[in-house]
Amino acid sequence: MQSEQPPIYTKTGDDGTTGLLFGGRVSKASPLIAIFGTVDETVAALGLARAATTDQQLRAAIIDCQRGLFVAAADLAANPHARERLTPGVSLVTPEMIGTLERTIDHLVAQHPLRPAFVVPGAALDSAALDLARTVLRRAERLIVAAREAGTPIEAHVLAYVNRASDLLYVLARWAAGEDDEPLSHE
Repeated sequence: MQSEQPPIYTKTGDDGTTGLLFGGRVSKASPLIAIFGTVDETVAALGLARAATTDQQLRAAIIDCQRGLFVAAADLAANPHARERLTPGVSLVTPEMIGTLERTIDHLVAQHPLRPAFVVPGAALDSAALDLARTVLRRAERLIVAAREAGTPIEAHVLAYVNRASDLLYVLARWAAGEDDEPLSHE
């Protein structure tokens, strides 16, 4: 006999609010909700990129990025009065996570140097999906900056992580394109 699962719907959001990690509720129109919703969009776009590639090293890098973005989303979604309950690397972005991204970027660029000009995305499905994810994450970054400037408490490590992760996505997209001819943004 199959055990009965609770329904996915809770109806608690029917009033236009959503719960924060470790308690509290905010409007679904809150800048924070827009931010971690945009991070969630990035994770989904990365899922498309991961599904589109057969390169196991690229798949591993993408899933690592997806997992790191889940940490960033949890950090953003936490009740600001309960931050002491966050777990480093699980629900709290750490400086070590940022350092890991930087080392990964440096390693990939050493293997596949970037061209000295912007490229037009679309050389391959996986690289195009990575570029899409990068643009969505850059939107999240802009939303974080706007929210911080408006007084929303967001930790500096989250902003730095999102910034570095979007850099990584650019590098991964170029790596995914490989030797495919990506046209330059200008002739």
